[in-house]
This record gives sequence, structure tokens and C-alpha cells, in this order.
Amino acid sequence: MQTYRISAAITGMAWMLTLSGCSSLGNLAPGSHQTITLQSDPPGASVLADGAEIGISPLTFNPADAFRAGFTGGRDGLLAYRYVGKLTVRKPGCTDYVTEVDDNILSKDIDIKLECDPDYQPPAAPVVSAPETRQVMPASAEERLQKINDLHKKGLVSDDEYRQLRQRVLDTL
Repeated sequence: MQTYRISAAITGMAWMLTLSGCSSLGNLAPGSHQTITLQSDPPGASVLADGAEIGISPLTFNPADAFRAGFTGGRDGLLAYRYVGKLTVRKPGCTDYVTEVDDNILSKDIDIKLECDPDYQPPAAPVVSAPETRQVMPASAEERLQKINDLHKKGLVSDDEYRQLRQRVLDTL
């Protein structure tokens, strides 16, 4: 009988710990539609959630769409079901801002000051040159007449076209 009571007490305590951990969802319940805004100084930084880009700062997003929910060690050593992940804010010329996040951090807006090199110059855009154009010197009247004659002999222009083309060349003289 004594063994049964101890076993029942342990089982009861385990259920209490489990239930209290599951009910401790911090300030942001998984599945919520709450959005937060992430601001960076300077703005225009890439925002990544667990390595996947979710946008450019300033950015308003739903943590439920960006981070996974799971059990983590909560306060007082109890398990808690909350959002967890790694938040990265990246901008060329600045040191990446990387931090582990949970639903307590993701329950309010985030402001980040990036450490940037004041002398950083973004790489110059590559210069795209116009396609090379070939300068074609106009053929002499004699060469053009010869070309028209060759096309006519090959049957590529009709007698009528031959006369018209020939007359155009002669009119330019």
C-alpha cells in the first residue's frame, strides 16, 4: 500500500509539473497573431530567423510565422512551451547582431543598434558597357550595284525589285 501511495504521489507531481510548464507560455502564446516591429540603426538590414531571411528592417512580423515553438527550460526549472530560435540582423559594413530569442523577447518590439564601420564603402556597381557596335562604312555606288546584280542573278530579287534598287543607287549619284 505504501509503494502505491508513493507511486501515485510521484505520478501526480509529474502531471502537475507538466501541466504547469505547458500553461507557462510567457507573454506570447504559440499560434497567436501578435505582430512585433524590429527596428535597426541603421535601417535597411536583413533580418533572419533561424538563418532564413524574413525581411529588411524596419520590419513588422508575426513571430509565429518566423520561429518554431517547443519545450524549453522555463523559470524555476520547469518546462515551458514557447517560441525559440536565433535572430540575426545583418548589414554590409556592420557587425552581425545575433541573439537567441524566446517568447519573452518576441512579445515586444525590438530596437537594435548595429556596430558599423564609419569608413565602409559599398562595392561599386559593375559598369555595364553598351554592346559593341560595328561601324559599317557605306559601300560605294559601284559595290552596291554589283551586290544588287548578284542578288538578281541568284534569283533573290525579282526583275521589278532589281530595277527599283538599281534606280535608288543611281539617284544618290
